Amino acid sequence: MNLYPVASRSRNVFFLCMVAVLLLAAGAYDGLAQERPGSATLELTLELGTSALNLGEPVYATVRLVNAGMKPVEVVKLLDPQTGAIQIEVSSANRPRFVFLPLFYSDAVHARTALAPGQAVVAVFPIFYGALGWTFDRPGTYRVTAEYRPQSGTQRDRIRSRAASVTVADEHGAGASLLTGSSAGEEAAKFLLWQRGDQLQAGQALLTGLLTQQPDSPLADYALLAFGRNLSRSFRNYAVGKIREADCETALSYFQRVRSERLPVFLQIQQRLDEARCLIKLSRPDEARASMERAEGLRADRPELALFFQQAIRLEPALGDRAEIHTPPW
Repeated sequence: MNLYPVASRSRNVFFLCMVAVLLLAAGAYDGLAQERPGSATLELTLELGTSALNLGEPVYATVRLVNAGMKPVEVVKLLDPQTGAIQIEVSSANRPRFVFLPLFYSDAVHARTALAPGQAVVAVFPIFYGALGWTFDRPGTYRVTAEYRPQSGTQRDRIRSRAASVTVADEHGAGASLLTGSSAGEEAAKFLLWQRGDQLQAGQALLTGLLTQQPDSPLADYALLAFGRNLSRSFRNYAVGKIREADCETALSYFQRVRSERLPVFLQIQQRLDEARCLIKLSRPDEARASMERAEGLRADRPELALFFQQAIRLEPALGDRAEIHTPPW
């Protein structure tokens, strides 16, 4: 009896089965790879808004994590150095590479979201001052890079952005007074960072002097905005053990002096929203509506900025009657 045809057919069947298994495994691996946070489907970009700054001028980074693939990808929803999801690295000719460290870290649960193809998670945050002090502490050219860290997986899951360059000069001499290492300079930095803080009296005094001596410097507009935003809200001053109520009249006087076009768009929106809140408190609804309309016009078609409107409405529910809020798609 000739058994060769049977054996040959068995080998062929076995070979075909193995090919099928390998193809299925390859397809499954490919599907998993496209859904991994570190795959090529995610792209991270970093923008600083400008390539030239004055010494002491606040700097804000905008990071955008985009799903450029064909499948949904699970990502961290809160992109911020305070959550650990984003790490900012800085280097210059005079200062070796270092990592920007925020003053505080968030202990909140890292919320995640499924990012559909073409969608993005966007965040804006300050990087000019942190636990290491002033980030851009002297004139020169700096390279800044962002890295997305998904809080799980391996080193390969991390995604880096292209480097952004910014040149820092001291044309007006205004910023030098803040970077002397004095306690007043550190307080001024925190006041610009938080845009509030009644207890930071030495820092506020330093910024007030800057407004008098260097009213045309770019830093002056950030200081005016910080003073206005601080006074537009009530503040619990633990140093004296009492609450200071909002002073909207004085806040509006600061806002009127701000040359808003010199500020990043999101700060312009925050200014207009704070103006609207104060105008409502002062029973000036028509002016409040006009401020809301200006804020909406600045936002344009950037849904990630809707968060600022939602926060403003939580502070002053009456703003909800004067705004058309669009919820981001994520």
